[in-house]
Amino acid sequence: MVKNAIAKISDLDGFDRQILEIIQHDNQRTHADIGETVGLSASAVRRRLKLLRDSGFIEKDVAVLRTGDIGVRLVVLVSFQNETIEAFDAFDEQIRSTPEILQGYHISGPVDYCLIVQGPSPEWYEDWGKEAFMSNPAIRRYDSHVVWSCKKFETAIPL
Repeated sequence: MVKNAIAKISDLDGFDRQILEIIQHDNQRTHADIGETVGLSASAVRRRLKLLRDSGFIEKDVAVLRTGDIGVRLVVLVSFQNETIEAFDAFDEQIRSTPEILQGYHISGPVDYCLIVQGPSPEWYEDWGKEAFMSNPAIRRYDSHVVWSCKKFETAIPL
């Protein structure tokens, strides 16, 4: 029986977990194909996926692009001089509203944020970094690391 709400991982049953494992690797598989694999009908798979999406457990369905020919990717570590709620809130909004920042993590330790940035060239990044980071008086330092190659990129979460 499908549950009314899925709030956390412990709310998932074995069928939900199997379905999520499958769609994390290929969300273009049909409900019938998934159902055949996990032992459910296509309509049961559709209902479960709808509930997982409606409850927010599945956050979004996306296509992952090959990035090798799309400019330069950088890992940027940002340290704040002035660690205030206002400074962090403003930076969080900047991260969310900047399309070149693909991922942004507020982290523990001596560095405050880890960002994954994608842009057309190192020259672009030099100018963009000055505008994005050097113009912010709360930021003490930002260290940029060019990604030469990707050895592993996985979006699937082990369940």
